Amino acid sequence: MGAGCGNRAMRVSWVHLRLLWMVVLAHSLSACVGLPEQPAISQEDVAWVSGGGGLSRAPEDGAIEDASTLMRVTPEMRRFANEATAGEVSVQGKVVALAEALGDADKRHVRYDAEATLTAEQAFLQRRANCLSYTLLFVALAREVGIPAEFNEVDVPPIWDLGDDRTSLLYRHINARIDLFHGYRVVDVSGDEYDPAYDQRVISDTAALAQFYNNRAVELRLKQRQAEALRYALRALELSPDTAYLWTNLASLYLLDGNVRAARIAVTQSLQLDASSMMSYDTASQVYEQLGEPRLARYFHQRAQYFLEQNPYHHYQLALAALRADDKEVAYNETRRAIGMYSKDARFFFLMAVVLNQMGKEVLASQSMQVAIDLTSDPAQQERYRSKFARLTKQG
Repeated sequence: MGAGCGNRAMRVSWVHLRLLWMVVLAHSLSACVGLPEQPAISQEDVAWVSGGGGLSRAPEDGAIEDASTLMRVTPEMRRFANEATAGEVSVQGKVVALAEALGDADKRHVRYDAEATLTAEQAFLQRRANCLSYTLLFVALAREVGIPAEFNEVDVPPIWDLGDDRTSLLYRHINARIDLFHGYRVVDVSGDEYDPAYDQRVISDTAALAQFYNNRAVELRLKQRQAEALRYALRALELSPDTAYLWTNLASLYLLDGNVRAARIAVTQSLQLDASSMMSYDTASQVYEQLGEPRLARYFHQRAQYFLEQNPYHHYQLALAALRADDKEVAYNETRRAIGMYSKDARFFFLMAVVLNQMGKEVLASQSMQVAIDLTSDPAQQERYRSKFARLTKQG
């Protein structure tokens, strides 16, 4: 599920925060067309949905992390931060020292784990973190030693991945930013996806913490733990009620739970907050289909289908299906389209290598295979690619 941060030593540069937008079979959509008129919703409707009235089970069924604990610093963590930065006078020196201590194999050695949406304390104790968890940890520790670290949201190009057979995931990024007398510094797990030209903005702690609950909601949904996912989604909205994609995710969860009324209110609220909310259209289509309103369902479906074509993972799936059907030409064309849209996923190039090999283009297949290996930082994954490709080559 990770967006490609990589399992590597942390260094002072850029850090990516893994944020997920989840929509049931939803995909990125255009903002250039006007929305049709939809049934109105009231503030009472919005309060009912965001307050848990739409849940099929009571929201208090099961405790979740309190927001005040997400960046909690224990005495052990405080001691680590002070020891790591001892002797450093400047803020910049402290930033470098703290980042190195967190990543150093001889010190804390917090390793990257795409599945680890953890609190700062949990990440410190378990020595693993995804990009979000690492950012929470670094910001919390940094402030303990006088580093004015903040959360900074970065607008990177859309990065898609697959959740399950009903869910597509779209990743966003945040980094930890430290303003200095001359410019600023950031701390990174990986800078592969970052470009200084991207638009970016400092966001509040509250907005960043809301993204923790959103991540948890998505991950629990993928594990079929619906009631827990709903509770986390509601907590995210409690912290950041004006964030459109959180309403879209909530709508998707309600739709999966069979609560169409709550889903309609949530997706309508998302579109009212942001008429260009890319992830809302397919959810709205499904909502209105189930409500028996074909005109609205058709409108949102058409917009979703158009932009489905812009999703590289859609073409990747089409290529896999074509290869299974032994249609090499379609598999080649769909894989090529996926790579043209997003050229940083090793899976695309590995699939292209397989397709090219089956088409008898061994030299091009080997070149594509090498790109797949170069894009993969994990030596174990590189070896798996080599081994699988060798077996397929012999079979051919």
